[in-house]
Amino acid sequence: MFKKLHTKEGKKFLIAVAIVFVVAVTVISKATFQGVEDQYNLPMEEWPVSLFIIQGTWVAIYSIIFTILGSLPFGFYFLGPKDDRG
Repeated sequence: MFKKLHTKEGKKFLIAVAIVFVVAVTVISKATFQGVEDQYNLPMEEWPVSLFIIQGTWVAIYSIIFTILGSLPFGFYFLGPKDDRG
């Protein structure tokens, strides 16, 4: 598998994974942090450190999961078998 990642197509796949990760972190962090502010009417200036840690952990977990799921089509496209069947 590592040999495939060192090819031109493998590098394109890794770039696609990085882009998916950045998009996932951006969207999920916006939804998570803004959601806490809106739902509990609690501005970030008043958050305790533990709330930042908990929300940051959730952002990390969900971002990893969505990155894995979002990268599957790119894996098939870039790393899948190449043939002439449409």
